[in-house]
Formats: sequence, C-alpha cells, structure tokens
Amino acid sequence: MLRKIYPLLLLFLSFSCFAQFNEPVDSTQTQVLGTRGKTGTFDMPDVPKGWLNWTNYDGKYFSYKLGFAPILDYTGFVQDSDSKTQVGKQNDEVELRSARMNIGGTIKTKLPFRYFFSVEYKGFDRTPEENAFGITDAYLEVPISDALGKVRFGKIKETFVYEMVGDAANLPHTERILNPFFASRNIGIMYMNYAFDRRMSFAAGWYNNWWVDGQSFNESANTYTARITGLPYFRDDTNFLHLGASFRNTETEGNVFRYKGKDESNVSDYYVDTGNIAAKQTWNIGFESLLSVQKWSFLAEYVNSWCDVLSAPNVQFSGYYLTTSYVFKGVQRIYDKKVASARRIMPDHKGGSWELVARISKLDMDDKNIEGGTLNKLYLGLNWWATHHWRIATGYGLGQLKKDNLTGYTNSFMVRLQWIY
Repeated sequence: MLRKIYPLLLLFLSFSCFAQFNEPVDSTQTQVLGTRGKTGTFDMPDVPKGWLNWTNYDGKYFSYKLGFAPILDYTGFVQDSDSKTQVGKQNDEVELRSARMNIGGTIKTKLPFRYFFSVEYKGFDRTPEENAFGITDAYLEVPISDALGKVRFGKIKETFVYEMVGDAANLPHTERILNPFFASRNIGIMYMNYAFDRRMSFAAGWYNNWWVDGQSFNESANTYTARITGLPYFRDDTNFLHLGASFRNTETEGNVFRYKGKDESNVSDYYVDTGNIAAKQTWNIGFESLLSVQKWSFLAEYVNSWCDVLSAPNVQFSGYYLTTSYVFKGVQRIYDKKVASARRIMPDHKGGSWELVARISKLDMDDKNIEGGTLNKLYLGLNWWATHHWRIATGYGLGQLKKDNLTGYTNSFMVRLQWIY
C-alpha cells in the first residue's frame, strides 16, 4: 500500500507548489476575507502567496490567471455477500481523483469578454468511458449589455442541477449522487441574466456535439436546459435562502438511452443501471434549495426524469439528497450571486475550520418492466478546511442496494486531500 501511495503523494505535493484553482475569483469572497490568509496565518503550512505572483497578469488590454488543482483520494469498501453478488467485489483504491490545469481571464473592451480553457486528468466530470485526459472547458463569454445579460459558447457546463452548476470541490459532501441525470459538459451556447440586484438569475442553453463527434447534425442529439434561481431571504452572504428549479430535455441518439449511477464513489462499479432503453427523448426537472443560517447549512435537491419509450409505456426515474453541515469555527460558505451557488469555506482561525457533514440520498431506477435498482445512501463526514487552500476530508458511507431480488449493503470509507488556490 505504501508503495502505491508514496509516488502519488509526491506528485500531489509537487503540483501543489504552483497550483491555482480553476474557479473564477469572486469579489464577494475577497471582500469578506480582506487581508486574512497571509503566510504564517494558519497552523497548516501553505505556499507563500508571493510564489504565485507569476500566475496572474492584469494589463490594460487583457488579463489572465493560470491554475491547477490536484485532489488525491483513498477509498475502502466492506460489503456483505448480497452486495458482492449484485455488483461484484469493490476494490480499495488510491487515486489521483482530479488534476486540472486552466487559464482564464478577460479581454478588455467597453463590455469585457471573458475566456476560459481547462484540461484535466480524470476529474469529477469525466466518465470512465471518456479518455482519462482531455479538454474540460473551452469557452468565450460575450456580454450583450448590463440589462440584457451575456452569452457563453463553447464547451461549457449545462444549466441543470446544483450539484453540477456549483463546483464539486466546494460541496460539503465528497461525491455527487445525481450524475445519471446530467452531462457535466457539452458543446453549445448559453444565455445568462440577472434581476433584482442579482437576487434572481436565469440561464438557458442549447447543446449539440455533431461537429466534434463527426456526425451529421440530424444524427446528433439536441439537449435543452434552463435554470432559474432566487434569494427570497438574503441577510448577508452567509445567511440566506436559495431556491431554484431547472429543466433538461435530451433527444436520444439511435433511439437508445441508459441511466447508470455509482455508490457515490468514483472508483466503485455502477450500482444502479437501467440498461439500454428504446426511447425518443427524456424530460428532466429538478428542484434545489440551500438554507444557510449562522453555522448551519441545509442543501437539498430532487430530480425526476420522464422517458418517452418507444412501443411501450413511458417510464420515470428519480433521485434526491439532503445534506446538512455544521461549521465549528469560522463562517459558512459565502454565496456568490454571479454563479447562483455557494463557494468553499474560507477559515479565519489559524487552526482552520472543522465542518461536520451528514447526508441521505437515493437513486430510484425501477419502474414498470425496468429493474435498474434502488440505491439508498447514508453519509457522515468531517472536513478540515485547514487553510484557504487545503482541505482534508474523511467520510463514511452506508449504501443499501435493492436489486435482483436481493438487498445488499456496502460500507465505504474515504480520505481526501485537496489543495485549492
């Protein structure tokens, strides 16, 4: 085991010396932090800020910011006999969960253009079917006007599901559950706008990969998404109520679609799987809420999917989760109105911030003659946000899978080490 971990740890630490996270800088977070986080502020050693000055440039005509973010995981499993019969034995594994490099910035015209490009090894948004290394983001954002919003086009995130729209490394829990219902990135065009001092946001997109996949336009599937959010209560950026609803319509390619989901783990096999279903299209709707009060937060989502099945009754599948967290020291996640989601925890104590996390979740892939399985999951975790960049997460999950007339149980244990600048 040590021989496996040692080279990965060396690689991780070498990356951390010049790393910078791929998310855009948000002024809200900067204002709240002020001058905190200088070298020596925290007990956990960190990279001096002066070492990273070369990664930023802000000139008269354009700006750029270079970045890289490594995340290292260890996952272990303990299964009962029914679980092994259902999905096979799950192997303990150490993996470089994500390693992303990026460049982003602005082209300074009267209404500045924004650009962003990232490449990634593995990562939260690359499926096992994709190449391990590839382009994750590549887009240009063009403003229309302050009143009319902006347009983004290229390889971009779809506007569906908070787990996807928000950055995975910022979430209280370590892995997503609603992956079967969205594609993380797609090639297309997206429109975005805000209202009421950005207390409401709206985004909608159209996506089609025909020219990348070498297909004709008629052969390739269209996807349409939309998301609307609001802040009915907003005392400040850490005490608020966020509500949202989103929509996704996807045409199938070759009149076939399939939903698959893992045990909230990147290294597990697929636990729920509908198999190939002959269908024309799918319709998904999602609802999201995030309540942050003092040191508590409550994040919840529900997605339902209706499938237009050919020559058979239509079927529907669903998934949900409820995550609650409590921060022992420091403030909760800061809400960023520009992206309509919360950022990561930024500790203001030299010992960092400790966050206790609990979550329940479910994927239901059973309906009519489709027996894809039902996965129920309980997760308990502890996050140590050691500095503004380091996070060490530990978690325990208990998964119950009802499938093949069996009820199997999987215990999973995770340790995560990540560095974000």
